[in-house]
Amino acid sequence: MPETSLPPPPPKHGGGGAFIAAAVVMLLLMGGLIWWKFKGGEEPKPTEPPPVVSAPPPVLDEPPPPPPPPEVVPDAGKAKVAVKRVGGGPVSGGCNGECAGSPTAALQSALAGKAGASRRCYERALLQNATLQGRMKVAVRVGPQGQVCSANIASNSVGDPGLANCVIGMFRSSTFPPPQGGCVDTAVPMNFVPKTNN
Repeated sequence: MPETSLPPPPPKHGGGGAFIAAAVVMLLLMGGLIWWKFKGGEEPKPTEPPPVVSAPPPVLDEPPPPPPPPEVVPDAGKAKVAVKRVGGGPVSGGCNGECAGSPTAALQSALAGKAGASRRCYERALLQNATLQGRMKVAVRVGPQGQVCSANIASNSVGDPGLANCVIGMFRSSTFPPPQGGCVDTAVPMNFVPKTNN
């Protein structure tokens, strides 16, 4: 019987499977990177501090000082402000005890400006109650360096606690020009009436 020759077997390619596996891994890594980028996965840099969220100052349940005699402030459609010194006695080095300082013109102007800025609180309160109006007096003790030692509602005919908290928060978070001769107790009256369109 004659011998027949068989064709040689094809050469084996051993590296094809490894190449395909490497290509699949690369595609998966690229797909994961694209998904992470579109997902917003950019992490903050480790040197950046986390953002600080500040809360409004707490409203303390301190009894307000006795109100001074009422002052007549005419209604003109805007918050009216008059700053009046309250109290007396020996000069205190800080916020404790009796205050014998006197408000300077700069301090009176800054207190009046803060009272005018409190109109924003009133405008927000009007969105909830369009008939809201009345008078409010804030008793503020300003320390010798202009820091606010205390701020409380001395009188409030408006009757809206949210408005009162907003106004007190504005005064408590402020710093004013220093009074003359130590700390000073002041009363800042405000008259809140809606603006008229004339």
